[in-house]
Amino acid sequence: MTSNTAAKILGVHPSTIKRHCSTGRLQNNRTEGGHLRIDADHLADYLHLNHQGHILHSVGDELNDYLEGLRAHFQQNDDDALKVVLFSTLMEGREYSFHAMIDHLFEVYPDDVLVLGPILLHLLRIVEIRYSRSELSIADEHRITQIIRDSIIRYHFNTLEKFEPNGKQVVVGCAERDPHDITALLTRSVFMLRGYTVRYLGADVPNEEFRREQERWNADIVCISRTLPSGPGEDRNLLSSLIVSLHKDRNFEIVLGGLWSDWSRTLAQRHSGFKVIHTLKELDELLISRAMITAD
Repeated sequence: MTSNTAAKILGVHPSTIKRHCSTGRLQNNRTEGGHLRIDADHLADYLHLNHQGHILHSVGDELNDYLEGLRAHFQQNDDDALKVVLFSTLMEGREYSFHAMIDHLFEVYPDDVLVLGPILLHLLRIVEIRYSRSELSIADEHRITQIIRDSIIRYHFNTLEKFEPNGKQVVVGCAERDPHDITALLTRSVFMLRGYTVRYLGADVPNEEFRREQERWNADIVCISRTLPSGPGEDRNLLSSLIVSLHKDRNFEIVLGGLWSDWSRTLAQRHSGFKVIHTLKELDELLISRAMITAD
C-alpha cells in the first residue's frame, strides 16, 4: 500500500509514515520508480510496536487481512476482501476483533456512516442466504445478527453528542412482521447524521402506531423499513391511515425502504408525499437536498 493509505489507516500524517520508513521503524519496499510501498503485515507489526493505544491494537490474527482489505478499499474502491475478513471473524466467534474493526471504520469515516451501510447490510444478507440454504444453524444466525446489531448501537451511543439538531423529527420503524431491525437502525443513523431527532420504534411495529406516533410528535417524516417481501393487501393495511393523514394536509412525508409491493411503488410515483428509497446513499442524498432547499 502507499504511504498515504497507511496514514489514513493509522490516522497520522503521511510524513510520519515516511519518516518511520526512512528510519527503519516501518519496513517497506520501493517500486522500480522509487515509490514507497508498505505490506499489510509490516504495517500490522508497526502498529503493534508503536501504537499500543490504537483501536486496532486488540485485533488478532485477522489484522493482516483487514489491513489488506482496507488497502483494496482505499486504492481500488473494492470492498470484497474487507467483507470476507469481517464475515470470517464473525463466523469464528472473534467478536471483540470484529467490533474493533467496525469501530475503526467509523473512526476513518466519522461523518459518513454510509460506507458501512453496504458493508454491514452485505454481511447480514450473507447470513440470510446461508441460513436459507441450511449452511448456518439458527444459533449462528441469531448470534451473528445480534453482533451486527450491537455494532450499530455502539456507533449510536459513541456519536450521540456529535449530531447538531436541525429542528426536524422523524419516526423510524420496521413494518409489522419484520423481526430484524438492523436496516432501520442504520436508517436511524443516517437521519441523526443529518440532524433529525429520531423517534425510533424498532421491529414489528403494529400498523396504526406509525400514524399515532406521527401525530404525537408532529413528525416531518415517517420512515418505514421492510426486510420481508410484502403484498398489496399488507401495504394497504399499513399505509391507509397515513394516506388519510396526508389527505388532511398534514405536512409530513412517508419514506419507504426495502421490499415493498408494486402497489406501494406505484402509489409513491403518483403521490408527492411518498418516496421509495433503495439504498442508504439515496436516503442521505434526499436529506441533503431537503436541507439545501430549506437553506435557500
